Amino acid sequence: MKKMLYFAIAVMAMANKVSARDGFAIVIDQKSYNEAKTEVNAYAQTVEQLHNLKVYTVIDKWGVPDSIRATLRTMHNQKKEPIVGTILIGDIPVVMVRDGQHFTSAFKMNQTMPRKESSVPSDRFYDDFGLKFKYLDKDEDAPYYYYSITPESAQRLHPDIYSGRVRPTDAGGTSRYQKLREFLRKVVVEKKKQRELKQMFYFSGHGYISESKVARIDEKMGWFEHFPQLKSRTNAISYMDHTDHIPVKVNLMNEVMRTDLDLAVLHHHGYYDTQYLNGLGRIATVKQAKEFIRKSCREHIVSAKERGKDWEKMKKDIMERFDLPESWFTDVFDPQLNAQDSTEDANDDLHLEDFKVFGYKPNAPVVVIDACFCGSFHRDDCIADEYIFQPGSTVAVVANTVNVLQDKWSDRLIGLISEGGCVGDIVRYSTYLESHLIGDPTFRFNPTGKTPMDIDHMILENKASDWNKLLKSSTPELQSLAIEQLCRLGKMTSAKLRNIYENSPYGIVRLMALMKIVDYNDENSLEVIKMSSQDSYELTQRQALKAIHNSGDERLIPALIKVCIANNTSDRVNFDATMALNVMPEDKLIEEYKKQFYAPSVCYLNKDSVGGLIEMAVKRGTHSAAKSVDELLCDTIPAKTKLFTLRGQRNNLVHHKVPQIIDFIKTSNDTTLQVVALEALGWFPYSCQANFISHETLAISRNEKYATEVRQEALKTYNRINGK
Repeated sequence: MKKMLYFAIAVMAMANKVSARDGFAIVIDQKSYNEAKTEVNAYAQTVEQLHNLKVYTVIDKWGVPDSIRATLRTMHNQKKEPIVGTILIGDIPVVMVRDGQHFTSAFKMNQTMPRKESSVPSDRFYDDFGLKFKYLDKDEDAPYYYYSITPESAQRLHPDIYSGRVRPTDAGGTSRYQKLREFLRKVVVEKKKQRELKQMFYFSGHGYISESKVARIDEKMGWFEHFPQLKSRTNAISYMDHTDHIPVKVNLMNEVMRTDLDLAVLHHHGYYDTQYLNGLGRIATVKQAKEFIRKSCREHIVSAKERGKDWEKMKKDIMERFDLPESWFTDVFDPQLNAQDSTEDANDDLHLEDFKVFGYKPNAPVVVIDACFCGSFHRDDCIADEYIFQPGSTVAVVANTVNVLQDKWSDRLIGLISEGGCVGDIVRYSTYLESHLIGDPTFRFNPTGKTPMDIDHMILENKASDWNKLLKSSTPELQSLAIEQLCRLGKMTSAKLRNIYENSPYGIVRLMALMKIVDYNDENSLEVIKMSSQDSYELTQRQALKAIHNSGDERLIPALIKVCIANNTSDRVNFDATMALNVMPEDKLIEEYKKQFYAPSVCYLNKDSVGGLIEMAVKRGTHSAAKSVDELLCDTIPAKTKLFTLRGQRNNLVHHKVPQIIDFIKTSNDTTLQVVALEALGWFPYSCQANFISHETLAISRNEKYATEVRQEALKTYNRINGK
């Protein structure tokens, strides 16, 4: 067994002889390796035998993130058997990223808050070598190392390798090393089954994407494009909504425990210790309405008493406010009722303790948890960890360390896992700081009826000729991958993308074309955004409205208004359309609205009253958003209010007011406000004001009259706007 030394890390190659072209790195701390050496070696041998990868075991002896990262980068760049992926096992340092919120989908916490909460735990430190970091500090009570994204860093995420994280702790009374050994044994067993993806399940929790039924109907169409082999199978895709069962928890657990289930995709809200499933059940009878009111009152009053509040006054106020009789409150503190209330509330959601209480052993090998915080591997325990450390068959979970955007493309290129790619590629292409693969990143399904492609080797070589061939594939997912890679290589024109969009029968291919063409910010991108705002695939339509929101180009107003005045718009499309209205000029919106809505071809009962409501909705958000930006230059407005306005621009940039924001940056003497304003502008590289922002921020970054932190933030924004 040959050994090499990179910094303070021992790197050992397996002694097996394999004819591998590429490599894979197991990064593990010394103690974990000593405790699970047999299982680690068995896992390594299985990866070599089944995936034809040369496996290197990297022993981390010092626990320094920079050394690990440098070692992985060196191994990725080596000429012979370069690594295409890594798994971080055991007590590998957790990098907490600061000044990188623009790399997340939704995380926007003020960094003056405690750093454990206002930083993003992310393994992009270990797999994206284009990023540049500055070391800040480490915690004494946790293996957290804080790094800042530098202004000179690449400002987009393009991981060079895929990665997975396995971080067992002693939570729950079981030794972390016992958990590790059992997990690795389970992975070896599951990998050797070499199963095909034949059965999948998806779930929708309460309140997610506005509980849009159209979104979930169209999602099933998308699954058949991601996995064409499922079309010919009986009941290959099952679906469950949170309203199907009250409570739904047991039914959901039963579905994910199916031994024939290969993939589970769970859409819901979440926290590190909870999967939020049910909201308030639908009230169908008078009796149910009465019991709901009584329970709600009980819980408020009991909570008030527990917090030392005047519960008797609260009870009186509730009775008077809602005209409720005294008899409804006689059993407020009844122990049996209170216990029943607690049980019912607990059953609405799936908690960490439920794995043990119910004996929940997930069996789907791959689980995607499209929720906030459930992948918080840096904590002592989290939902994703429980999924992989149970005795069932789950070996890989895609989850998030912080909160996430509900409208993100959560299944982007997921079909690669049954085309020769691995589950780690799902996260590689999600390009969000918070997205992670918890478990084995090398796991994949055998393609149905054909030889698997070496997707990761193709990504490593990254030849335009290979991608152009793949572009002609009959498989939508492979076409989508080809589009992604050709765009990254600069070998795809916006005209070609427009042609693909206009002619593809596949929703996920049109969606990929839309997502990539926005980078070009030209006439072709505008036309595709207009067309896709009426796309038959709901997620594509939704992303088009987000593109209008992110652009602010007034030439998109007619397309936006067309969606807004439609009668039967999907709930989530309607939400995104409302958000897009906020960033456009009010007068232009009203002018176009009147032109379209009052045309004879638009038919509504009570048309004038309906039109008045729509016009009011158009004015409400746009007027407020524009007014708040105008007030930035007003001396009488408090700095705290201005700070709130500027932070809000990260969600809703009022594009036509960007010149005023730039004027504010130039004239303000408040460094904090200048930095926040510049950071907000950097969230919108697709803005119609992008060229103006680019010119102005570059000038600010070079002007020494501004404070150093202002110039650095200006440089970061310039790089983000220009896609660097």
